[in-house]
Amino acid sequence: MSTNGKNIGEFIGTAFVSYIATNIDDLVVLMNFFTEAAISNSLLKVRHICIGRFAAFIILVGVSLIGYGVSYALPVKMLGFLGFLPIILGIKAVVEIIIEEYNKSTVDINEVIPNDNISTIELETVRYRNDIDEQITREFTIRQEETTDVVVVDPPTPLTFKQKVLKFLSHCLNLQTLKIISITLANSGDNVAIYTPLFAQATNWQIGVYIVIFFFMMLVWLVFCYSFINFRPILNLAQKYAHYIVPIVFIGIGIYIIAKSDCFPWLVEAIKTKSFTNG
Repeated sequence: MSTNGKNIGEFIGTAFVSYIATNIDDLVVLMNFFTEAAISNSLLKVRHICIGRFAAFIILVGVSLIGYGVSYALPVKMLGFLGFLPIILGIKAVVEIIIEEYNKSTVDINEVIPNDNISTIELETVRYRNDIDEQITREFTIRQEETTDVVVVDPPTPLTFKQKVLKFLSHCLNLQTLKIISITLANSGDNVAIYTPLFAQATNWQIGVYIVIFFFMMLVWLVFCYSFINFRPILNLAQKYAHYIVPIVFIGIGIYIIAKSDCFPWLVEAIKTKSFTNG
């Protein structure tokens, strides 16, 4: 093998190893996202996960491409404080579960006896009795039906192009997408720390290859985690227990992000030295 071919092979190998090394822990995060999306009444959908992950990765690549200057102006370790976001989300979900379980233990009369306006049928029985021995001689039933008024709804007017665009954006970009972006960025301090020197030492075409390989690997990660969670036996377990597991995993992810990033030791040292940089 020629030296040039060997260098290209090492370069491509470095790209794959760099992605795997910096995103192996993301498999757990992604599986937790897809587990949450598997819950029937969850606001999080698969499209939010995919869009959020790609958007977050574009941000990471952009920050890494800017270089060392910005990485010192905006220290990577500060991303660790975003770990509080999944902790807050997890605690909020735990509180909601406790409230839900409490409500299940108390029965609302409106849930037992519906009070909606429905069609009612009243049956009136008319009986004729003999005046002498009080025997019933004739009996028949009068059926009276009451129905609510029928409301005629006009067909919806067609949407304009602008309304369609706004509807599409709101359909894809919402709080759930922002949640995915924030948690992904919080868990990506090591990505920036590795990608920045990697891009700084690469030529333009090498940076392009790095980015293509990284996006390809991210797609592989998404497909693998989605397929794993949606495997029927696992999906059944996820739909049954995800409501209780996801909040705990979110709290664990947040604690892991904060601990791994060393954001608090960095903050203490930064306060002591009055130098809020990576160095």
